[in-house]
Amino acid sequence: MTAQDLETPEAAINASNTIFEFLSNVPVGIWEVVTLAAIGAVGWFGKTGFDVWQKSRAPFKQDRERYQAVVDAIDPAHLHYFKEIPLSAIESIAVDGVDDGYELLSSIRKREPDYLHKKLRPLEDDLFIAIEELCNFLPIKLFPVRANSNVYTMYWDQFDEWSDEHNQRFQLLRNELMQKIDRSIHAYEAYRDAGNRLFADRLVRGKVDG
Repeated sequence: MTAQDLETPEAAINASNTIFEFLSNVPVGIWEVVTLAAIGAVGWFGKTGFDVWQKSRAPFKQDRERYQAVVDAIDPAHLHYFKEIPLSAIESIAVDGVDDGYELLSSIRKREPDYLHKKLRPLEDDLFIAIEELCNFLPIKLFPVRANSNVYTMYWDQFDEWSDEHNQRFQLLRNELMQKIDRSIHAYEAYRDAGNRLFADRLVRGKVDG
């Protein structure tokens, strides 16, 4: 049968009858299988879409635990301490606090599952690197004060009178320390604030959507 033949009403009716006759001869069981498969496919796509929606509307439990563990590992008071005190008398509690924070961060990154949210992963990396550089810097620049083993100084010697060269040398040392302290504070606050916004936004959206 040609395309020209199908242009006549009789040919079109015959073609329709042929298709109807073919469909009528298909066993009922086949239609049941096809129907069940279609329903199953719709159900699978529906469940997949629902799961994706659920994941997008609320944070993962392990994400929040990881975030909180990182925030709790660092005491920002230990970082701000270095900006407030003379560098000739640095208490060991602040130095030990920074070092303990770094050890906790290292443990979290080794022990806990990887953070799943793309917004916080790079911020956590920045925080870890900043604290790591600070911890590597402090031990080689601090000297214990002989009169008190719990106090350190950044003065490499106790000069009766400092020359311009001594002052310049110490200023460079202080500037380097402050840069590392400022970077650590900024990295901590960026991570903390981004997490607060992320989880707060998602919780609010979840209540609205739910």
